[in-house]
Amino acid sequence: MDDEPTSGALPLPLVADIQEGLVAACNDLDRLRDLLDDAFGSLLAILPLEAAPLGGDTRTAVTSMQFHDLGVQLIAHTRKRLQFCADRLAQDAFGFDEDGEAAIEPVRLRANPVTCAEMDAGSVELFS
Repeated sequence: MDDEPTSGALPLPLVADIQEGLVAACNDLDRLRDLLDDAFGSLLAILPLEAAPLGGDTRTAVTSMQFHDLGVQLIAHTRKRLQFCADRLAQDAFGFDEDGEAAIEPVRLRANPVTCAEMDAGSVELFS
């Protein structure tokens, strides 16, 4: 197989390296999501279940939960975008699979899929 680009295409080794980097970034995002989930589990473990926290503790707990939700949603969105890029790159570089065109899940590209005006309790706008 010739590694030289044809008709303006990227060389296959470069495409493979880029795709590998995108997949590695997806894996890093999965690990980050797991770390956030562990931290969130630790937060829930220290909150008293029999009595609601009072005052500032309630705001801190709600803000922490919102931060977790915001972070997980942003990770999921970023991971989908990276996976789409990796799949599209592979399809463009290596062609179609034996059964026809490989299925690439379309991604809605939003500039700010999750926004946060400030980190006070209740001020996070969440989008899925």
